[in-house]
Amino acid sequence: MKRLSFEELCRFYRQIERGLYFFLVLCLVMATIFTLGDIITSWHRFHLQGDTLGQIFFILDRVLLAMMLMEILHTILFTCEGHILTIEPFLVVGVMASVRRILIISLEIAHPPTEFISSQRFNQYMLELGVLAALIGVFILGIILLRRRGETA
Repeated sequence: MKRLSFEELCRFYRQIERGLYFFLVLCLVMATIFTLGDIITSWHRFHLQGDTLGQIFFILDRVLLAMMLMEILHTILFTCEGHILTIEPFLVVGVMASVRRILIISLEIAHPPTEFISSQRFNQYMLELGVLAALIGVFILGIILLRRRGETA
């Protein structure tokens, strides 16, 4: 029985890694296609309902989700090409995810599921919005600092 050398083991590991990255890329592409398909089919549904504000928030939410998926896809492809994992794309995804949650909260406040929002729930929304705003600030500061150091993707 032949023992594998360290180089052969590393080469085998890289092949497995590339296969897993390929699978992740396929999953992300399919998720993005389904998200874009959801945007297209929802236009007709919202048009029949006449809910313009809901339509705008839903479409914007799905567009941001598609952008997040594409940014993650870009990061994976960049990592595969250069074998270097960069931080900035993850910070951008964090900003988009935070903005997406802010939009969802705005819609929930504007159109509550019940007739009114309790003061406790409203306070929770305001606290969450404050945390999200601070989080966006930290993400943007991180992006600025990375770009000053010249470590962009």
